[in-house]
Amino acid sequence: MRSFKCLFSSAALAALVGAGLSMGATPASAYTACNKEGDCWHTDTRVRFPGVTLSFHNDKWADTHRSDSHYKWHETDNDHDWHHGYWARGEWHSG
Repeated sequence: MRSFKCLFSSAALAALVGAGLSMGATPASAYTACNKEGDCWHTDTRVRFPGVTLSFHNDKWADTHRSDSHYKWHETDNDHDWHHGYWARGEWHSG
């Protein structure tokens, strides 16, 4: 009986560890937002602003198009918070 309990405990522990690893491996939601002029920036939500049309892409799309001349890539910093604004024609607009 003791062997069975030990085996059951080991199997349960392995299942918990496996479940924890699989949840940790789930990628965080991330998007690249772009406007029709080609300004693009990173965001983790699909932000919306009145009168502004944005397209949203995944990281793979962004990696593929990073060197395309049509797109201008903007990095998030303290002066450009994607929660409260957007890029248009190369200029930051607070939303």
